[in-house]
Amino acid sequence: MYVRRLASLGRPERLHPLQEAFRRHHGLQCGFCTPGMLIAAYELLQRNSHPTETQVRQAISGNVCRCTGYVNIVKSVLAAASVMAG
Repeated sequence: MYVRRLASLGRPERLHPLQEAFRRHHGLQCGFCTPGMLIAAYELLQRNSHPTETQVRQAISGNVCRCTGYVNIVKSVLAAASVMAG
């Protein structure tokens, strides 16, 4: 279900706010964990438009990232939440 939503997440000429936030806030490095992080973040933001840092960390906890240490991923999700909430 979420994979289908992710497939329509943005376009090359116009990124989704989550994709743009990951780009701007360096939420990706090697890209290996990025699809899972985007899916988890998208699902979280569908349920909770104003998550706390703790809630973001819980939502992405099932994804392993060996490059970023999660700091920039969390920043990216919180930035996207702010943009998406208006």
